[in-house]
Amino acid sequence: MKLFRVIQSVIVLSLLVPTIAFAGAGANVNACIYLPVKPVQPLSVTFSPGGPGTHCMDKTGKTGTVSVTNAGVTCASVGYVESKGSSTGGDTCATDTSYWQLGYAAKGTSMTGSLNSSWSLPLFGDNHAKIESASKGTVVCNTQNLCTTQSVQWDSGTSGPIYFIFSPEAP
Repeated sequence: MKLFRVIQSVIVLSLLVPTIAFAGAGANVNACIYLPVKPVQPLSVTFSPGGPGTHCMDKTGKTGTVSVTNAGVTCASVGYVESKGSSTGGDTCATDTSYWQLGYAAKGTSMTGSLNSSWSLPLFGDNHAKIESASKGTVVCNTQNLCTTQSVQWDSGTSGPIYFIFSPEAP
């Protein structure tokens, strides 16, 4: 009788596990512009998340706009971004790499740029976001301070924040 209950429990669990959705790596994301000198006039910068290369992401954020009036790093929130941690609806996201794109444009100028980042949450470990390709000078940081890193990690079960910083005047 005990063996029957063990087998029954295993069967029930095996039927339930594929329907459970697992959360992926997620963070509150800020998109930023770094200018080494104060702009002559205020600069309106719009950040656009997502795009054709975005793949296996549950949440892709929202458009953010900021007015840049000083030198340094200026940021806008683009909301919560999260990779897809399970396969549902016929996709293979449980094993595929999750990719998220972000672009920006400064109104009335030729300043534009973009990035493609990969997101992961190992079975046991911290969340990771890594810049795979980007406009020259782009970095990702754990704070609003300009850094030099191409990848960040943050504790699983938390939501960052993280900062993608574009440097349109990078040499």
